[in-house]
Amino acid sequence: MISFENINKPDWKYELLHRYVNVVHNYIFYHHYYVIHKERLSKNQPLVVICNHQNGLSDALGILFALRNDPRRPVFIARADIFKREIAAKLLRFLKIMPAFRVQDTGVENLGENEAIFNKSARILLDDGIVGLFPEAGHEDCHHLGTFKKGFARIAFQAAEMSDFKKPIMIQPLAHHYSNYFGMQRELMIVVGEPFGFEDLYDIYKQHPQRAQKLLAERARVEVKELMLDIEDKALYEEYDMVRTIYREAYLNKHQLKAHYFPNHLTADKAVVKALDEYHNDNPEGFDKLMKQTHEYIRHVERLHLRDWIFGKKLSVLGFWFRFLLAIVLTPLVVFSFLYNLLPYNVSSLVTRRIKDPMLHSAFHFVIGALFAYPIWYIITSAILWATTGLWWLVLVNLVVLPLSLVFYQHSKVLWKKVYNRVRRWKFWFRGTTSYVRAVELRAQIVKTMDKLMA
Repeated sequence: MISFENINKPDWKYELLHRYVNVVHNYIFYHHYYVIHKERLSKNQPLVVICNHQNGLSDALGILFALRNDPRRPVFIARADIFKREIAAKLLRFLKIMPAFRVQDTGVENLGENEAIFNKSARILLDDGIVGLFPEAGHEDCHHLGTFKKGFARIAFQAAEMSDFKKPIMIQPLAHHYSNYFGMQRELMIVVGEPFGFEDLYDIYKQHPQRAQKLLAERARVEVKELMLDIEDKALYEEYDMVRTIYREAYLNKHQLKAHYFPNHLTADKAVVKALDEYHNDNPEGFDKLMKQTHEYIRHVERLHLRDWIFGKKLSVLGFWFRFLLAIVLTPLVVFSFLYNLLPYNVSSLVTRRIKDPMLHSAFHFVIGALFAYPIWYIITSAILWATTGLWWLVLVNLVVLPLSLVFYQHSKVLWKKVYNRVRRWKFWFRGTTSYVRAVELRAQIVKTMDKLMA
């Protein structure tokens, strides 16, 4: 195994990469990137950063740039099987990532390797560093918080023990919330919780280490859960997810919250899920009826190949034709943007099509596409323009146009998808399609029930 000594020490090469990736991540790959309650981030103290895990490497990047104003760089711990190849191991070590050995990944025979990793992690904390972990020890593919494993608690207690329980070790909870897990120009927010210590568990740890670690894991899970959207009932996840999507706009309007401000979406979604949970406990029959209506509504929407948002919009002839004509007028720019970005935009798909876990796709699109393919494409197109025209100003125009064309292409795709939905909706409305009529009725009933629940 490669050495992880000095992994937490400053590295100018890492800092250069950090600044570059920070710009691409925060201002190009994501349409908006928010860090909520950043004032809660603890400084100048040993930190064990914990967070929910939903989107592969993208989650780690979200944490990394939430902490970008802290001169310390976090050292992450990831599953050991990605370190199997020497080249990958050296790259991950450069990125300040250490392996954690799990039975399902590397077998029982390698579990002993964790001792050295945990010791190194504890020493990083004693050096006033930051260690980042995902206590679920695997990513969830939805807005759900899994069970917390005890690895992070073991490291935290080990650091405390190595200091003879004199150096305070802080747990810093964070939570991710994505508008969409896939594609570019989406929205991502990191919610920062209050850091907390665990000195009250020291006496328990001295007598029963495993019990103290379990208690700390349970406490930490409660803290992270408060920060995020957690749909606990996975059996009814699809129905919960649809209800919160349906009722979000109504909630925002009632509470006079701006719909375009993504953090308000999390506020609305959490309130809706909480209301549904309480409804489930207080009125099981009514809750069951609501879930059945939602399930039926979902099936009708799928059958019609529509999206829910279209049912929340009023039928407007003027609005339809304005958007349709706008899409037509912009078509030449859409075609240009599509052709201009075709190669760098799709090169990452050559890799992701072989990866079965879709929650890893976003990370590959970011690394292969945004970080590498586009800069190379910048260089190639600029070199061609310079070689064929010799006009330096045209090269500069190209450097500006390429990223703008990518953003334009992303948003134009959304525009055309919405036009498609509107065309189909008008067709179903005009024909009086049974499935469409029933979907409209069901949605109205769902909204009416939610109005009563959230009055």
